[in-house]
Amino acid sequence: MAKLKVSNSVDQFRLKAQKTWGLKEWEGIDDPDQELIFFGLFHDRDFEVFHNFKGKKSVFWCGGDILRLKEDYERQRVMKIAPDTKHYCENEQEADNLRLVGLEPIIIPSFLGNVDDYPVSFKPPKEGEKWKVWMCGHQRREVEYGFDQARELARVFPDVEFHFYGLDRFYEGKVNLEGDSLPNIIYHGLVPEKQLDREIREYHCGMRCNEHDGMSEVVVKSVLLGQYTISRLPYEGVWKYETFLELVTLIEKLKEQTQPNQISEIWRTQKLNRYPWVQ
Repeated sequence: MAKLKVSNSVDQFRLKAQKTWGLKEWEGIDDPDQELIFFGLFHDRDFEVFHNFKGKKSVFWCGGDILRLKEDYERQRVMKIAPDTKHYCENEQEADNLRLVGLEPIIIPSFLGNVDDYPVSFKPPKEGEKWKVWMCGHQRREVEYGFDQARELARVFPDVEFHFYGLDRFYEGKVNLEGDSLPNIIYHGLVPEKQLDREIREYHCGMRCNEHDGMSEVVVKSVLLGQYTISRLPYEGVWKYETFLELVTLIEKLKEQTQPNQISEIWRTQKLNRYPWVQ
């Protein structure tokens, strides 16, 4: 049976990965008959363990570790002297970056949660109610996560609410804070995951604007709930955009929907966590 080696940079996902994938943590024994799944390769110590381990190896790349790999020739060399390693990532952008350093990955999206906890719940708003778009991100990284674009959308669409999780106000850069007073922008701040999951069931669209990203839970949860998901990165059945004008068009398209997004069932049963080591 395969064992799991989690990088310290993503240690917050250790228990979820063990539970979702059905894997036990590696005990540090170099067994040539053992298979080891590396969850992220961020640090020199991660690459040292990878290089020295003699058994079968697979790497689940997280996103930021790929960008570091592109800038480090020595780490690339360590990868290339282990050609039998299987490499897994979650989207085409990550795959393209891995190909640039000579690795050919397998694209499989992950979700470190129970898909049954996210039943289809999409319902169009009743007359007089607003459409609801939700986003998650970090304070002082608002532009990276696209909150600035959402603020502009809120001005264009006064009949659409934009729910910001992770922010209690807009911090980053010299921005027009007039948007903070718009009644259709709601700042939720940091909330427990159970509260987030309960509240987003009443929404209609999860939006993810990051240009570099792993498999965001915003995308996965929105898809599973039968919502109409908007992403800067391409995924099957997800609305992709590149320009602000395309975002405007997609919000207009959202307001035309009357039924849940049918892609939900495909992701639930055929796409997520289809790794060979999952029990």
